[in-house]
Parts: sequence; C-alpha cells; structure tokens
Amino acid sequence: MKWDQLFVAGLGTWLPEAVDVQEAVDAGRYAEERRAARGYRSICVAENVAPPDMAVRAGGAAMRQAGTDPRDYSLLLHSSLWYQGLDIWPTASYVANGTVGRSVPAFDVQQRCNGGLGSIELAGAHLTAGVGKGSAALLTTGDRFAPPEVDRWNMHDYNVYGDGGTAMVLSTKSGFARVLSTATVVDNSLEGAARGDAPLGTAPVRGTLIDLVARSAQHAAAHDPRQTELRIGRLINQARNQALADSRTHLRDLAKVVVGATGLFEGGWHFHHLLSVPESATTWEYGRTTGHIGAGDWNAGLAWLLRTEAVGPGDRVMLFGGGAGYSCTAVVLEITEVPQW
Repeated sequence: MKWDQLFVAGLGTWLPEAVDVQEAVDAGRYAEERRAARGYRSICVAENVAPPDMAVRAGGAAMRQAGTDPRDYSLLLHSSLWYQGLDIWPTASYVANGTVGRSVPAFDVQQRCNGGLGSIELAGAHLTAGVGKGSAALLTTGDRFAPPEVDRWNMHDYNVYGDGGTAMVLSTKSGFARVLSTATVVDNSLEGAARGDAPLGTAPVRGTLIDLVARSAQHAAAHDPRQTELRIGRLINQARNQALADSRTHLRDLAKVVVGATGLFEGGWHFHHLLSVPESATTWEYGRTTGHIGAGDWNAGLAWLLRTEAVGPGDRVMLFGGGAGYSCTAVVLEITEVPQW
C-alpha cells in the first residue's frame, strides 16, 4: 500500500531497567548454552507496574513529542501479547482514557508480536478514509512477562521476553517521518505452530506454565519443519518486496531496518540474513539489550535510531516484523527531520 499523506509524528517508550543476562545464568534461570547461542546481553524487567500503565506513560510521551491535542485523535489501537491486569476487561479503553480521552474509539489488537506494526496499516486506513473528525491515531503496546504462568527466559526457543510500553502517533497533517508504504501478508494455516496439538480449552488453567517450546515441537512432529520455514520465508520476502516496490525504494537505499528483538537463530542466522542487509543496518545492537518487548520492538527500535542520530533527514528506514498466525508487516519510512526528545 502506497501512502501519500501519512506521518509518524511522535514516539514514546516506558522501559524499566535492564537485567544483565549473566545474572540469570548465574542464578540458574537461563542456560549458559542458550545465552551464548541467542546473543542477548540484558533484558528489561519491570516490578509492580501493570502493562496498561506502561502504555499510558509511553502514549503520553509520544503525544507530547507530537505536540497534539486529544481533540486531534480519532482512534487508539493497543497491542499486547499477554495478561493486561484483569480478565474480561477492555484494556484499550483504559489506555485511551489515560491518553487521548474518553470519547476516542479504542480497540485491542491481538495479532501477537505483529500487533503494533500491523496497527500502522490499520490506523492509516482509518485516518485516510476520513472516519471520525480527528487527524491522528495513537498506537500503544504494553506487556509484562511474569511468573507463575510465564518464564520469560525459557518460554520460547529464541526469544527472551522483556517488559515495557511503547507508543507511536500517526498523523495525516505532519510529522518527522513520512510513511511511504506498508505491506502485510499472512498465512493463517501456520497458526498451529503457536498452538501445538493440545485441544482448545473452555476456561483458563491458572498456574500452568505457558510452554511455547513444547507447542512448537508438537507442531514440528506433525508437519515438516522445513516446509514451515520455507512458507514463513516466502511471507518475509513478499512483505519486504511489496513495501519496497510500493515506496519505489531499492534495498540498497535503506539506511536502517528496525527488526524484532528475537534472539539469534541456529548457526548465528538472524533477520539481516533473511532480509539481505548487513547486521549493522539493523537494530539488533539495541534489541539484544532490551529483550523482545512483545509488539513494541519496532516503536522502541525506531525511537532508539532517532535518539542516537543513527538516521537523519533524507534517510529511508524499513520497519519489519512478524508474529504467530503467521503474519508479516513491512513499513517504509522517510525521515524528514530530527525530533526533539
């Protein structure tokens, strides 16, 4: 999808202090072999802050940077992976009430790790279609990965999960980056890779450890894992190529690529190999210090690039990610100015 009048006007993050991975190894919570293989250095760990409050703090920071008024907003989308503080409760409405106000429509997006990035396309369509009177949308994320149901260090084959909230303001008026294109591609038949072979329950089982490693192994036992990898690889290529084509951008024109903070794959492979860019062109240097903060890696990674002045006016940046389901989204931006922090 090519966009003509869509901008990133604000970014915000609320990230707790990071814990050195070696501390988890020394405490017996994380195996030394996995530490060496996955490449993480530290992980953001929060205490006594609920994920929606993280999102409210990040959202407020993004709105202040954008210089927008709550009356400018016509939508809030909140993305998360896990527990938000209460069951059967509208998290997005809470976040909206604490940021854009009581009368802005607010919805939760639950497409796993790709929720935050995919929300850019959803919100862009909402804004450019003229739904509501506002010219801006607030996209937030928030998660805290805590026991007893979650062991952040060992729940997933490759990810170690970090806590935090992030936010992005999209505007049809102005901003420090133009959204040139977005592309989302999916293969819904791959949802089983995150489900495994257990039957769907009729109610949650409290206190049961969530084991995504076991679910993945169950799926691999019933499906050729090489075919699964090939199908995901096709989605990655399709999303990347479509976003580049729609923005009339060559791969060599990208100054940086913001990738998810997933740990290194087997043999040291990572997203830069899959996307055919140098590792130095990605945000892995940053992501390995935060852990995988759910759907918020891309807001946080883009903010890091801008804060450190790794990108500047005229640079083109791709945000690239995916999530269980399986979905992939690619977004191409052009930085037009350096925002104030």
